[in-house]
Formats: sequence, C-alpha cells, structure tokens
Amino acid sequence: MTEAQKNTYQTVIPSDFNRLPVSQRALAADCKYAEAVAMYATTDLPMCQIAQLCGVTPGGLSAHIGRYHRPLLYARYGFDTNNPELQTLKVKQPKGQSYTTYIKYRDAIEACGDIAYIEYNVSQIARMFGLNATALTSQLRVHYPEVLTDRELTRLQLGLADNAHRGARKTSVEAYEAAMTLYRDTDLTVPEIVEICDVSKGGFVQYLRFYHKDILDAKAARRKSATKTHGLVGEQSGNGRLYGPKSETVRLYAAALHLYHTTSKSIREIASETGVPSTGLRAYLKYWSDDLPANSRRSKAVVDKYTAAITSLKAAPRPVAEVAAEFSLNPDVFREYLKVHEPELAASQGMTRLADGKMVRRTSQAKYQAAISEYATSAEPLKSIAMRHGVTYNSLLGYVLRNCPQERESHKKIVALASVAV
Repeated sequence: MTEAQKNTYQTVIPSDFNRLPVSQRALAADCKYAEAVAMYATTDLPMCQIAQLCGVTPGGLSAHIGRYHRPLLYARYGFDTNNPELQTLKVKQPKGQSYTTYIKYRDAIEACGDIAYIEYNVSQIARMFGLNATALTSQLRVHYPEVLTDRELTRLQLGLADNAHRGARKTSVEAYEAAMTLYRDTDLTVPEIVEICDVSKGGFVQYLRFYHKDILDAKAARRKSATKTHGLVGEQSGNGRLYGPKSETVRLYAAALHLYHTTSKSIREIASETGVPSTGLRAYLKYWSDDLPANSRRSKAVVDKYTAAITSLKAAPRPVAEVAAEFSLNPDVFREYLKVHEPELAASQGMTRLADGKMVRRTSQAKYQAAISEYATSAEPLKSIAMRHGVTYNSLLGYVLRNCPQERESHKKIVALASVAV
C-alpha cells in the first residue's frame, strides 16, 4: 500500500468505510486495524482493552482477526496453527463450554470420573492439575453433572463420604425464591429480576445454572423459536427481551406522541415543536404505535375545511352533492374524504331505513314504490306490473325479495283467495 493510499484510507475510515469499493475494503480494514493487530500479536492484553487503546470497536476487531488473522487467534489460545481442523473451529461458542475451556479442564474432569482418583475430593484434584477448585466444580456442575453424581455414589459405596452438603442450601432457596418465581412465570430478563428482588446477579445466574437447568433450557428454546417468527410487541424476542421500543425511545417520543393524539398538527410540525427527527417519529408511529399511518394523517386545515359540512350531513342526511354545493366543496373530493375518514357516514349516504329496520336506497324506494303498492293489493303477476310501470322485472323482483316480506305475504293471500273463488 502506497503512502498516498494509506493517507486516503485513514481519511475515509471509519465513518465513510462503506462508501469504499468492495475491492478496496480489505486493504482499508488492514490499515484500520494494523496497530490493534500488532498489539494483539505481541501482548497479552484483552481484545476489548486493545480496541479501546487503538480507537476501534471490540466487535470489529474481533471479526477482523477471526477472518484475516486466525493463526494469531490460535496462537493466543495455545493451539497448533498447522492443524487443518482448526480452520472451521469456533474458539468461543455462543453457548455451552468453549473449546479452550474444554482443553483446560479436560484432564482434571477425566480424573474426577476415574476410580484411581476416587479417594481425593474435587479440591484436591484441582490442585493436582494446577486449577482453581471453585472453577473446576463449576465446570462439573454446569457441563458434567453426571460425573459428580456418579462420583458421590461411588464414594458413598466405598465409605469415603465426607458428610459435605450436596445440592442447594436452604438459605439460597429462600433468598432466590421470589426471583425464581419471576424468572419462571414472566418474560422479565435476569437484570430486571435482580433489580426488583435486590439479589446478586452473579449468584442468581449461578443458582440457575447449578440447580435449574431445565428452566434455562426451556427459556433458550423459547428464544430460539422467537427468532423464526416476526416479532410482536410485548412478546419475547430472540435475545430474551420483550419485543418493543427501548425505554429511552419511549421517553424521547412521549411528548410528540401526546401531540399526535391530541392535535391535528402534521408530523413535521410536531417533530419541529418537540425537537425530535421527523423520520424517527414516523418510524416510531409505524412500528410501535397503533395510530393511523403517516400518509393518512389529516392536517388541521383539511379537518377544518370539511368539519361544518360533515356536521350538517350528520344532522340532516341528504345527497352528498347537495351538501358539497351548499358548502362550496368539490363533490367528488368530498365523497372520497368521507370514504377514508368517515366510512360509516359515507356508507349511509343515499340510504333510508324502512319500518322493519332495513336500510335501502332512497332512489330504489321511490322508483319501485308504486309498483310494490299495486303488487301488495292485487293478484296480478309481478312481471306484468313491472312492464306496466316501465321498470326492469329482475331488479324489481330482487328488491321485493330482499325488502318486502309483508307485501309478498299479502300478495300470496290475495292470489290464494282468487284461486278459491274461481
């Protein structure tokens, strides 16, 4: 890399890194992380501390080393860098015992299950292999509980019992009882529960891992299934938290949401007044609020324009065109506005209610009134009545079948009497 290229990359990185051509990003990343990689190779400092000293993110540095400098990663953990099986090895698993931890405790754990070491307790075995006794016990409890169970049973049979307490102590059960109830029966996270119950986070997590692995496994299964479905507000997500906006996001948009509920101001006006970004407010309303979408928000001027006409139409139902002419409105635009923002009022336009409660169009009622009256008081077939009144027979028949049960019954009785008289 030339000095000019290096200066260019240093100018571009990190804020505009994504604007580089894909072919140049690897070189740019080498330049960005060069100092941190050198420090990682020559010191034993933790990766997070190296990232802080070099002004890069721990996640970015970890990904860069894992992708482009795996021999350095294996060397730090004491692996044979020439082993081809390591090329696909994940040094740190997302869950469970990591490979490095397995290598560290492997011999001691095998000794705990070996009859040759049965006379020694776990602490003594840990000291034999240069390990911390508490750490070895934790590894056995979490990852190899059957080794501990078999070991204690064998020691009892051989008369080597040390009379030490096994299992959760009564004081621990009582201390974590309320926290356990919340963890089992709710979707609260561990940090939230320990804050509510005022218990130690580390102690509670250890208590769960030692004595309630079934509950942890059930929670993990729920989180795994949550990642395969679309998140719903209030339900658990893949990271164990409830799916929804962060508390600071709720506080940020609280005032804007209140104005959105109580005024007719536009989103732009509300954002300007409350000092929040308008795009952020739109996204908040779209994803976390049950309000109308932003594109159907009515401005105050539009609301004021149609308020008087809508009030008049509700008080005295009549054709929309008539109301529009009365208030100097475009009838088509007014009719469309009613469909979107007053759907019930729009649906009731041009309708009237019959004596039995049914809604029919006024034009249809006026059009067929004379024919229906004659149909209800005579034995003449409906088809001939329709021809004489100049209306379509099929339309008249459909109207009668839907809306005129009494007239039909009256017509049937007259027809029946006429047939008897004949």
